[in-house]
Amino acid sequence: MKSELLDILVEISEAMNATSEKNDLLRQIIRTAKEYLGVLRVSVMLIHNGKLKIEAAEGLNVDIENISIPLGEGISGKVAETGEEIIINGETTDNSKDKYDSQSYISVPLKTKNKIIGVLNLTNKKDNIFNDDDIKIAKYIASQCALAVERFELAEETKKSENLALLGKFTSSIAHDIKNLLNVVQGYIELMEIESSETPEFKTYVNAVYTELQLIHGLTLDIMDFARDKISLKINKFPVSDLLNKIQYHTNILLNQSNIKFNILYKEDFELEADRDKLFRVFFNLINNSIEAVDDENGIINLKVEKDKEYAVFYVFDNGQGIPEEYLDNVFDPFFTKGKHNGTGLGLAVVKEIILSHNGSISIKSKQNNFTEFQIKIPVKNE
Repeated sequence: MKSELLDILVEISEAMNATSEKNDLLRQIIRTAKEYLGVLRVSVMLIHNGKLKIEAAEGLNVDIENISIPLGEGISGKVAETGEEIIINGETTDNSKDKYDSQSYISVPLKTKNKIIGVLNLTNKKDNIFNDDDIKIAKYIASQCALAVERFELAEETKKSENLALLGKFTSSIAHDIKNLLNVVQGYIELMEIESSETPEFKTYVNAVYTELQLIHGLTLDIMDFARDKISLKINKFPVSDLLNKIQYHTNILLNQSNIKFNILYKEDFELEADRDKLFRVFFNLINNSIEAVDDENGIINLKVEKDKEYAVFYVFDNGQGIPEEYLDNVFDPFFTKGKHNGTGLGLAVVKEIILSHNGSISIKSKQNNFTEFQIKIPVKNE
């Protein structure tokens, strides 16, 4: 028994040292489990958004991409919720939640020091009996698997921190230079706007250039804010309609050659104490993302505003491609760009920081190929 555990440790350690991808390592671990425990089917499931999803598997004759088990449901869901293993020997179980029909089954939790992150499932042992040694080996492999996942997640966090540190080193100087150049360009645009007042077509072009400059200027400010690791606010009092009118004006220019419908919906005007320019960046960023996500022919984007007692509540909705469920927890992370064709991965991260600096909150709901909706709440009064 001890020699087997040592052999397993050596195999997994060698795989961890030789593999730079988490999924490749998980596949190596399940192959090791399959070999040492003599089972036909093995899977590693990790928790995402309150549900178990298969990260790696062997021997399953199902579409693992579509398997999703809520915590507490099915054998795997119960193990992930309670942290206690479940062993089934010599009896048939037909559990549709787990997609198994088997006479022998072990489901073991993957535990780190602080939490349960998933489960290891082993099914169909050749003699249909898992003995005590098998259970010990399964627990040991599960512990090594959890350790491997934790190390990869830590490496990802470290990489993000290093990226932020690197960003801070070189962006402060170049971002200031870019900002100064944009201010000069904006000055010339304003002069052109004055000169073009009698030529409507030319004025349209000037407005379009000015709106694109707003996007570039916003990106520069995003980088500068992240380089400083601080959002500074200039609070003033203004009617919320002022902010909405500015958003409507620039969005109309962006959609000038498009059939996308943009609607601003609100029943009453009210005064808001906030940083108007930074809130404009928030909503212009979200709306620009929505424009990229929706179909040009039948796309709909709505910005809805309500006053709920001491809060202003904003909803940004689009009927676009949506966000895969497994990405929802990461959309506000710096440099997270999965599912996007363009962008630095800073926009939504800065959006969140701006809202938090207003003592507000932001949340997201989305269904892939259907819709995305952001809800933003900020206090009406800055106190």
